[in-house]
Amino acid sequence: MRRVPTGIVFFLLVLFSVSSVYADRCMIPVSPEVSVYEPGQKAIVAWNGQEEILILSTDVKTLSSETLVLELLPLPSEPEVEAASFQSFEEIQRLIWEEGLNQFMYSTEKDARGGSVEVVFHEEIGAHNITVVRATDAVELVDWIENFLIANSVDESVSLGDFEPVVKDYMGRGFRYYVLDLITVTSDERSVDPILYRFNSDFLYYPLVITSPVPGETEIVLFLLTEGKVDNDYQPMQRAYYQVLGESPKPIEFLLSKGDISKIDLRIGELFEDGAWLTVLKYDGKLSWLTRDLMIAEEALNPADTLNVEVILPSTLIALCILLGAACTLAGVVCTLLITRSKKEAAKTD
Repeated sequence: MRRVPTGIVFFLLVLFSVSSVYADRCMIPVSPEVSVYEPGQKAIVAWNGQEEILILSTDVKTLSSETLVLELLPLPSEPEVEAASFQSFEEIQRLIWEEGLNQFMYSTEKDARGGSVEVVFHEEIGAHNITVVRATDAVELVDWIENFLIANSVDESVSLGDFEPVVKDYMGRGFRYYVLDLITVTSDERSVDPILYRFNSDFLYYPLVITSPVPGETEIVLFLLTEGKVDNDYQPMQRAYYQVLGESPKPIEFLLSKGDISKIDLRIGELFEDGAWLTVLKYDGKLSWLTRDLMIAEEALNPADTLNVEVILPSTLIALCILLGAACTLAGVVCTLLITRSKKEAAKTD
């Protein structure tokens, strides 16, 4: 058996122990500028040009005893609503750290008034009591929500009248479906189990304006999965970067295979046949500054890079190929001459 030098064994032990410490304590020298474990809104937004899957996780807490709070989510079309797992965010975080190591340690690139409010869905999923309504009038919807909150003994921390202009804006833009999510909240800040919303949309979409009447500040992190590459900032969201001391910042954007996407969530994997670009956008500031939603049209995305394989053959191999081709051609000529000669001799004999 071949013995491995002691120095190499020591180096490998040091390498593996350092990698373990970095991974467990998130102390690797690459700073991705985002973390799924930090308080705030977090969402995975996967869009293939026709359909979007939005996995939404929000950290919530109250200063008093356990109570109910309401989250309102406007959507461009009727969604399917299912449970999701925080493991999806953890998987994305793992992929981001892994790519960061590659980037810097291994240098590799990569919706009339007159309509009524109609309940189209209601279900309790974990800590969530979710109701999806279809509405065509902002005043009716706000009145309906007010009665809904009274029926559920929810105190208004913000006057619903403050939301009426915002809802009118969404109505004017064609948004007809609204998700009302009642969440049981305690004094301990925690990430509520994520919920998956699946709906049709001809643009990538994440609602921001709906929270603008709420006072205070927030941090939002969006993990976008798209067939094309997101090249620009989309105010107020900005791209997040890897940052390393002594190195130029690099945007967190790279290609994921279908296998990697399926590890995040199998339902997201169904959206993409040939992989997708992962791009991270973030916002840190006042909620009142959120004056526009994130909406990205397909035309704004760069087509996904294709794999161009350039085959470079050694000169000696090229020479051999040329000689082999010439030899085959010569053999063909010789065979043709022999066959012709044989036929002539046969004709003379007859």
